Amino acid sequence: MNTGKLKSIALNAETYKRLREMSDKCFLIPISMAKTSEFLIKRACNNWKDTGWKEVEFNPYPDFKK
Repeated sequence: MNTGKLKSIALNAETYKRLREMSDKCFLIPISMAKTSEFLIKRACNNWKDTGWKEVEFNPYPDFKK
């Protein structure tokens, strides 16, 4: 395995649980959480690109000021 092509991230427990459930139940056959993440990120990125690279109105830190 080429570990230079793999990176890890930390997910909160609720997000991990949702990702695990989607990996197990959302597709015709259960797939890995890595492949589920890859699929969802590709889909979101394509949508972002198709909308002209516009910023998404999502702020997980509403009290944070730039």
